[in-house]
Amino acid sequence: MKTLIILYGFLTLQTCNQNQNAEKTNSIYPLEYRQTVTTNAKQDTILNNIQKKITVASYDGFAKRDTQKLDEIEVFLKSNKTGNENLKKYWIAYINYYKTIIALQTGNKAVGEKSNKKGIAVLESIANKNSEDYALLALSKGLSYSYASGMEAPAISNEIKKLIEKGITADNSNFRVHYAQGSLDLYTPKEYGGGAIAENALLKAIDLPEKNTDNSQLPSWGKEEAYGAIIGFYLREDKKDKAKTHFDQAKKLFPDSYVIQTYQRNF
Repeated sequence: MKTLIILYGFLTLQTCNQNQNAEKTNSIYPLEYRQTVTTNAKQDTILNNIQKKITVASYDGFAKRDTQKLDEIEVFLKSNKTGNENLKKYWIAYINYYKTIIALQTGNKAVGEKSNKKGIAVLESIANKNSEDYALLALSKGLSYSYASGMEAPAISNEIKKLIEKGITADNSNFRVHYAQGSLDLYTPKEYGGGAIAENALLKAIDLPEKNTDNSQLPSWGKEEAYGAIIGFYLREDKKDKAKTHFDQAKKLFPDSYVIQTYQRNF
């Protein structure tokens, strides 16, 4: 029961809003995907704009309820060598992170479990992990609750805590590792110790700057999600003034964000 509660809350923030957004943008994104991944492959290095391509493909997947476009990018990456194989592994894991979420939403347990295990294995194969690797690995481990028995849950929880600690030690200024810590803690029931560090971790994630703004090969996801998580946290804790403050900030930063717009009805 604990694992299902954690997973339900986590997926609610991560994907429900993206699913709605996908339906609004699906007619545009597949064309952009084809242009950036297929027809312009020779003009583009393998990892340039990779996050954008994966995001486009994930929107298509949420709308169509399949992982076809994500599969295509994964095959593309695996078929081409890069100057940074560890970074390529990271993005392959990120693809499988979203494939897992789509499979969980569609009820395809076989695809979800396979994708989750693949993403975790790819990240674990990186010899010298950095803070980004630990953050994504912790989030992927969080999704693995859905495929674990009740007896395995405590071990997974301990693994996640260790991964977060390693990620913070590797780079305390990486806001994504604090987002991972806060979002995973946010949806852990209070009777199991959840919620104690969510606020501080998410506030830190919001306050820390994004350092990867000048390199499209590096991850830049998570800030919008961090705002969504802290707004949800304050609403849950009946701290509406604080929720409104962060909502107003988020609207200025992400005016087109469906994730943020869903909170409008609360104010």
